[in-house]
Amino acid sequence: MTKIVTETFFLPKEISRKPWHVPAGIYNLYHSLQARSQTGHVFVPIRSMQFMAVLDKNEIVFVDSQSYAVSKDEGGRLILIAWKFAASHDRDALSDPMPCEVVYYEQNNPDLQLRLIAEFQHAIELLDQRYRDEQLPADGAKILALH
Repeated sequence: MTKIVTETFFLPKEISRKPWHVPAGIYNLYHSLQARSQTGHVFVPIRSMQFMAVLDKNEIVFVDSQSYAVSKDEGGRLILIAWKFAASHDRDALSDPMPCEVVYYEQNNPDLQLRLIAEFQHAIELLDQRYRDEQLPADGAKILALH
């Protein structure tokens, strides 16, 4: 029996919200990893920033691994930025960027958003490669004739 570990996150007061487009490569990896998840959530460590991204069905939230808060005897990490997608996830082609809203919590920090774009892409590519390495045989595929 697999035990599911839960993580608590706190949503501070929203400071601002801006329209944006997630690059197609990042969105495609997000969608692929999220679709493979058995729980509906994927945790992506962004080690270079000591951040973690949490992929959910309609958003990606970014938390600082070092920020911790306690409320009503429950502890958890603070969400600093979220990328919120429309429920439809519509776009014309796989190569198109995905519209979303960037939501800033606690402080409006466009510099953090810019750094997250690059570092998150690297982190999500690493995670995707690990999934593929686990699912694909190390020596390649074997094809046999069906008799």
